[in-house]
Amino acid sequence: MAGSTQHDKNLNHKDHQEQQEKETPSIDRRLELLQRLREVDTQPEQTEQQIEQPAEELELLIFQLGQERYGLDIHQVAEIIRYQEPTQVPHTVDFLEGIISLRGRMVPVVNARKRLGHPLKAPDKKTRVIIVHDNSELQGILVDAANQVVRIRKDAVEPTPPVIIGPAAEFIEGVCEYKKQLVILLNLRRFLEFV
Repeated sequence: MAGSTQHDKNLNHKDHQEQQEKETPSIDRRLELLQRLREVDTQPEQTEQQIEQPAEELELLIFQLGQERYGLDIHQVAEIIRYQEPTQVPHTVDFLEGIISLRGRMVPVVNARKRLGHPLKAPDKKTRVIIVHDNSELQGILVDAANQVVRIRKDAVEPTPPVIIGPAAEFIEGVCEYKKQLVILLNLRRFLEFV
């Protein structure tokens, strides 16, 4: 019986030792865990300020009046067509060039030179009519040329300088620079107001 009891004690001691080995991580395992903890501690925390957000951009259609460049939000533009002579409408505002037919729709055309106080110029092969949508209505803007779409950062747009005065000032949303040239952003809603 004594031998049996000693044998049982040995077995219990062995089982206890095996259980401890299972529950206690090996030295290598503990070193690996410690190294991982150190790596986590040394990684810099990212704050909202550190995470750089992509800059918002504007996509502009650039049109010209003489040497001046103007920009229109491309989302306001339906299409650009070659010049066709509008039918004049009597007893209306002087900057309304007339009305054209576009696939069966009557579209009023505003002369941008008249509206913005530029001297008049006869149409040529570069003259274009920009068709814009104002809510559900289509309207045309007669310009010297329109053949470039550019992207600029929203934060690059600056308020209208106080030196810009005259009829055009109220139609300007702001100004920006593109390839070292000044671009004047047009406020389309004000530009198209007939009253």
